[in-house]
Amino acid sequence: MQTIMLGLTTVPGVMGGMLSDERGNVLAHSFPPLFDQVTLKGAADLLLDNTVGLQEATGGVKLFDMRFELGRIIIKTLPRMFLVILCQPTVNVQLLFISINVAIKKIEKLSADNQLAQAAQQAQPQVQTPPAPVARPASAASAYSGYRAVTDEKGVLLSCEILQKTAGMYWASMSDSASVNRDTALEISNFFNTGPFKKLTMSNRVTGVGKHVPVAVIQHDRDHAYDGKVLLTLALAELLKVKEGDQIRAEVVHGGGFLGWEGI
Repeated sequence: MQTIMLGLTTVPGVMGGMLSDERGNVLAHSFPPLFDQVTLKGAADLLLDNTVGLQEATGGVKLFDMRFELGRIIIKTLPRMFLVILCQPTVNVQLLFISINVAIKKIEKLSADNQLAQAAQQAQPQVQTPPAPVARPASAASAYSGYRAVTDEKGVLLSCEILQKTAGMYWASMSDSASVNRDTALEISNFFNTGPFKKLTMSNRVTGVGKHVPVAVIQHDRDHAYDGKVLLTLALAELLKVKEGDQIRAEVVHGGGFLGWEGI
């Protein structure tokens, strides 16, 4: 992918580009040394935190073209990735868009090939020695935690955490709603292969009681404290007859939407 990003810099007026994923990781870039890894990671995190809101506000626009006095930034949303191009104001947009379309086809093909290779590797039984734990540098504190969802044949299993009723949130605690963090939401959407969602069916696995509920996405959980967890209001916990720490099943309610429409 690095070669693909470098190819975009051959377009006159393009200063550099970056490809990041849905978890804020920088996959490849073609920026000059002035843009170090910390700067690029910060930009990827900022893009991740704000693009969802822009998509919701603009009805799912796939391309953002932001113009400034000294430059121009073009952001193209791809399946589970973002392509960012920094240009001079005088860039030939028609030539750039042709190059971007060519680059996207190469990226999609490379991603598909990688997924096939990973699937083939996972299909082969392997015995591996767990690697020794490696201390993460402070700059990587916001990187993806490595969380993988626990599932059964019907959906994703989440641990309950119940929001306590207080004077300041009395009415909110009486509504039937839930919240998950971004990585948990991604694991759910990936399990059902549906993409972004607005509602989930929350079910008590023991009693079978379930309900379709709106789900908010926690946008700023950099410590990954809520990986694999679902925050339930008191009303919803009572309806499902669950207590703190119980495990419930989450299933996607089909109908579309965008992750983070009401992030908290």
